[in-house]
Amino acid sequence: MRKTLFLFAVAALIFFGCGARVEKKIRKAVCKGSWYPPDKDAIASRLEKYTAVQVSTDGVSVPMPFNGTVIGLILPHAGWIYSESVAAEAVKLIRGKTFNDVILIGPSHGEALSGIAIDDSQAWETPFGLRRVNMEIANKINVLKQAAFNGKIHKKEHSLEVVLPYLEAALGDFSLTPVIVGQSFEDSSALARRIAALYKEAEGPLPLPGRKASKGGMLFVASSDMSHYLTYEQANVMDRSCLAYIENFNSEGLKTALQSGEVQLCGANAVLAVMEASRLAGANAVRVLKYANSGDITGDKSRVVGYGAVCFYRKGVGMLDADEKKALLKMAKKTVEQYASTGRVPDFNIESERLKEVQGAFVTLRKGGMLRGCIGNIVGAKPLWETVRDMAVEASSSDPRFPRVTKDELRDIKIEISVLTPPQRVAADDVVLGRDGVIVRRGARQGVYLPQVADETGWSREEFMNSLCKHKAGLDEEAWRDDDTDIFTFQADVFSQ
Repeated sequence: MRKTLFLFAVAALIFFGCGARVEKKIRKAVCKGSWYPPDKDAIASRLEKYTAVQVSTDGVSVPMPFNGTVIGLILPHAGWIYSESVAAEAVKLIRGKTFNDVILIGPSHGEALSGIAIDDSQAWETPFGLRRVNMEIANKINVLKQAAFNGKIHKKEHSLEVVLPYLEAALGDFSLTPVIVGQSFEDSSALARRIAALYKEAEGPLPLPGRKASKGGMLFVASSDMSHYLTYEQANVMDRSCLAYIENFNSEGLKTALQSGEVQLCGANAVLAVMEASRLAGANAVRVLKYANSGDITGDKSRVVGYGAVCFYRKGVGMLDADEKKALLKMAKKTVEQYASTGRVPDFNIESERLKEVQGAFVTLRKGGMLRGCIGNIVGAKPLWETVRDMAVEASSSDPRFPRVTKDELRDIKIEISVLTPPQRVAADDVVLGRDGVIVRRGARQGVYLPQVADETGWSREEFMNSLCKHKAGLDEEAWRDDDTDIFTFQADVFSQ
């Protein structure tokens, strides 16, 4: 009887007790120590020889040049001894960047798959510990008719597991969404459209008023090797052809080439999904980071496997040269003069491709050294030349602090233009006075100071931030110290007549 009561009590604790443990579903690391190093120290050591800062003969550091926002990657999933030198180029590229979420997509090697298989584990075991799975994103992918939760197919599949430690070594903290896609091009297209929509749902660097900003974005990663078991020379020809389709965002051409056998990708639909999703999410450039094949590592060039590391990204804005700055100032001056004299906005024939790039800008008018108008567009929704023209009109006629500029004032008006970089979310301690323009936002309230405000006022950072909150955003002056207030910085290329 006592034994029966004891068993009942134990059962009650298990089913009803508040202290009962609920075991997490963990996807175990099945390739650790064979396909890739067994612990994070060994991983760091292996990658260091490829990712250490290069030094030229004169002792000057040679960083990897890059100007843009990384949206998608292709990484090889072969055993590290064969492909780590290729994948390491992507590690070098994204090291230190911040991504909240990584959607990792690969093929199934062990069994045939029709559709899209999402892992239903709560976390993945890795040499770095447990990597949390983002079930919210997983559920949003699962709305596709082709998709289903299928932990069984993930359990022993290596294509995602082998790639994951590269990302962990580069990024640190992020949540993972593991996806395996089958053989249908329709499945890859549906997946691409869905994850691109999720990317756009995620909060960008400057969200709409009332939305909380995230500290990092989303990254798509495709796991795929290239040609298999050709000679060294044949592999080079085939894989270069394949990379040419990818570099040109030519997904339809790539599909045709895959069907005809012109090219090979063992993770073809993963590559197509990430390639198309990246384009839909705003990527407008592709960089092949490195290509090699197993013959480059083993010396056996009779039957090789190809590996490529590729980045899909949105190009950053470049600096303006002296002629471009002069053209913008001339344009702004003519705009202010014509609008003040006739009320009409001039049009311009722009040949410079740089001035056609979308970018934010402010136009500042001064008279006798005093501010006479200043209005701008921070993010930029039009070509730069058009933004400057329109802001010249606004600064001369719509700044609520000043009356409209008259024809009689034109001879005394001096124009200053600030061309802005895209804003990025930061912590208050990261603000550098004189270098950074700053935006503070809480809910629908927002204020902005250009970088030159700090130089003009001589304020300390505390005075600068207090004034920005109180006088520009209409918040409490120390609102910038609160977690509920978003802070963004941007830089400006400032030039004047």
